[in-house]
Amino acid sequence: MSRNLYGPGGPPRLSRREPGRDPSSARTKPRERDRATCSTVVVCNNYSFTGSLNYLPKEEQLANMARDDSNPILAYHETTKHSEINLRTSGHYLDWDNKPSAFKQYKNRPSTALSRQFPHPKEASLKTIKDNRSKPTKNPDLDTMAELLFFSAGLTRKMRFGSQPYYMRAAPATGALYPIEVYIINGDIPQLNAGVYHYNPLDFSLVHLREGDYRSQLSAKSHEAVSSSPVTFALTSLAWRNAWKYEARSYRHWFWDGGVIAANLLATCISEKIWVKLIMGFVDSEVNNLLGLEKHQEAPICMAAIGTGLGTNARSVRPEIPALHPDVEPLSRDQTDYPIMWEANKASELPSADSVKAWQQGYKPRISKLSHSNATFQLRPLKPEDSPSLEQTILRRGSTRRFAQQAITFESLSTIVDAATTCVPLDFLPEGETLTDFYLIANDVQGLPSGSYFFNPGTKSLEQLKTGRLRHMSGYLCLDQPLFSDASVVFFLMADLPHTLACLGPRGYCAAQFEAGVHAGKIYLSSYSVGVGASGSTFYDDAVTEFFSPHAKDKSPMIAVGVGVPSYKARPGRILPQLGQA
Repeated sequence: MSRNLYGPGGPPRLSRREPGRDPSSARTKPRERDRATCSTVVVCNNYSFTGSLNYLPKEEQLANMARDDSNPILAYHETTKHSEINLRTSGHYLDWDNKPSAFKQYKNRPSTALSRQFPHPKEASLKTIKDNRSKPTKNPDLDTMAELLFFSAGLTRKMRFGSQPYYMRAAPATGALYPIEVYIINGDIPQLNAGVYHYNPLDFSLVHLREGDYRSQLSAKSHEAVSSSPVTFALTSLAWRNAWKYEARSYRHWFWDGGVIAANLLATCISEKIWVKLIMGFVDSEVNNLLGLEKHQEAPICMAAIGTGLGTNARSVRPEIPALHPDVEPLSRDQTDYPIMWEANKASELPSADSVKAWQQGYKPRISKLSHSNATFQLRPLKPEDSPSLEQTILRRGSTRRFAQQAITFESLSTIVDAATTCVPLDFLPEGETLTDFYLIANDVQGLPSGSYFFNPGTKSLEQLKTGRLRHMSGYLCLDQPLFSDASVVFFLMADLPHTLACLGPRGYCAAQFEAGVHAGKIYLSSYSVGVGASGSTFYDDAVTEFFSPHAKDKSPMIAVGVGVPSYKARPGRILPQLGQA
């Protein structure tokens, strides 16, 4: 089976080596590491890598902590790590007759159709990806909301597999399964009454869930920006849609898939001169109740307050919000339960408004003690204003299925790094701070020696860690996938989990995965802005840490993205929002 998480739109192809197997099998208890049995040797052009875990003091600390029942988030992290052994012993097979529907369909709910005549983001794409706080000048109306919804989560391509239509969307998704749902909480705006709505991309419509202005209630349980924003988007994950393929590891994917949608949303808002604040601190039970989410089926990931300061402040807090139990079509015939996912999610929840405020103020900047003496290469990014429009870039974006083993220029790589590493406007991060570190393997970049690198944001340069031809290594680390051996560059976004969890507790794990997902979305957009392709991947967790050690000895990989020249020419997507006109 193809393990390219952001693969082609159709069903994944089956591998000759492991027919029908899913790599994400997870046990119910954290596995004990056996250094003898887990040791693996891979030779890449005179560079030997041994899986002996020589550089993992904090990773072993995490493993020891995970064995304590009081740390379900760490138990989850350790249990769902990929290794060669658990991939080869997985017994998981995909039941194609039970594949979940890609769309959440409500029964007997009124809806408001969104117009196809919405604005398009015309700003130069690299300018929108790099900027993280545009001067607000526009108050969003219903047509602007249609634009934001389409270019972040709308349908851009339609294909057929047999008699079944298949749709691809504006942002990528792990396995092209699209588990993220988008909800809208708004005050009165032109053409739309205050209420709570669900976005249906298939019909390009808003399904009515509640009437009235709930922004004040939501703001009291999350962030003050919600109260003064005319619109807030809430991103949730319908867990089974992704767990069908990736089992318990798919909890990580909630935040990756939400992050890439957020990257598109941020860029589109910047293009329209609308300020947006991403909010991960909220009382989970209140959001669940407001949106009518079914327990252990769907959960909130993040909110985005859109147009902060431009809306009329919400009225005083309403009485307790009544429960909402909408009638929804089942995703598939039956579902498999993965309790460890929900245990991890329960551990990450914030129970009260006070805990939300404390969490949003909990992060403390890291103090780096690393010195570096190897070669450094200063970035040479292209001019942002010379890039295509954001509309063209999003419609051009796909997930590359084959790279041509051709070089990209150092200027292109510099542009991607410069744009993708800009800070994300998250509620818990002080200005200029990030949880995400960028590491990469450069296989074929004009003007940059082949090898591994770390991006130093302070000096805006790539610091060389190892030299040599590492194509086999970049493929091996991404679960032995040739796609990532053929890529010109493979990025590994990593986080210092011990520090993050010490500051932010279990919810810090979700925050680290989500922020990395946003940066991955920026890699996608900036890659297509400079005319190359990109594709995301999962990885052998501990092997990635060891390969980039000792520099990365305290860090865990969050997500990987390969970038390079596609070996084929793909047709761009188009405005395809309504089924009747598709």
